[in-house]
Amino acid sequence: MPFNTARADARLGTAPYTESPNSYCQNDTTASDYGKCYNIVSGKAIFVQADTTTYPTLPCETDGTCTRYTATANHRNLATLFSFTGKQAIVQYIYSRSHSVLGIIGRIMYLKGHPIPSTGDGAYTFLFPSHVYEQATWPIYDPVENWKAHLNPYTITKGRVFVLRWQGTLFTPVLYLTAYEEYSNNVWYASDAVVVYAYESSPLAVIPLDYDKEWLPYQELRNTFGFSINGVDQPGWNADDIIRVLRELFPGRAWAVFDDRQYVLYLYNLSPDYVPDWLIEKLAPTAMKVLQPPADVTVAKAWLDLLNERNAQIPPQAELP
Repeated sequence: MPFNTARADARLGTAPYTESPNSYCQNDTTASDYGKCYNIVSGKAIFVQADTTTYPTLPCETDGTCTRYTATANHRNLATLFSFTGKQAIVQYIYSRSHSVLGIIGRIMYLKGHPIPSTGDGAYTFLFPSHVYEQATWPIYDPVENWKAHLNPYTITKGRVFVLRWQGTLFTPVLYLTAYEEYSNNVWYASDAVVVYAYESSPLAVIPLDYDKEWLPYQELRNTFGFSINGVDQPGWNADDIIRVLRELFPGRAWAVFDDRQYVLYLYNLSPDYVPDWLIEKLAPTAMKVLQPPADVTVAKAWLDLLNERNAQIPPQAELP
């Protein structure tokens, strides 16, 4: 059985393509710029401030550079990277970086404010680092669990930098992105993470969805194809079933379905002009069939823009009809 290789990115203020960004937020309540976030690269940083009476709105909320949480948490589920129904993925590589005012407990045991993929709820993850006694200086490498962690490989104006890398083999049908906060208040972190995984070749539903609001509520979707944050690597059992369910639930949306048996890419509310080159290179279809042409080009363009954003791609087309 052939396998597809997939990549899921999460960008919460920083991005994997930036080497050493000076992204940080101000959480000193006496500072004139309290609540501001600076040099945000992509997405939004996380800012936890539970006092809504004194601080009804933070500047970073107003300018769109942070996601503000008004309730503290021991661990916070930041995103679902993928969730496959009746199928397993093979996680092969994880990279995670965070800028944060939160620290560590012991010698690496807990990286607070650090986004770490988890196969279960909360911070209890297969990749949660262990105590390390052998090494006294950073970076720290654990040959047993095969992870490497670095503290402050570069400096930022305020806060610390954590980097964690792991490579191995892990079978799991679901993967979350969580951060350990230990019920801390008035804290912030900006992060990015990359996960590379493989899954058995299957028909795919190519439609960027919101996990909680669009995919999870519909049992028809969960039974027909899995969820991936990148909107592409969403395997199902049968291309015809995927098309039928998407027609029923999202008749006004643009979407595509890839049949891995016939190598045909079916387009709905789309034309081939809107299919990006990187997607064609990834799927390598031998034919594209338009099930319904785009009645509204804004719908087709919205699909393309969101797909490019989820996959950190620059649209290859200079102009579209």
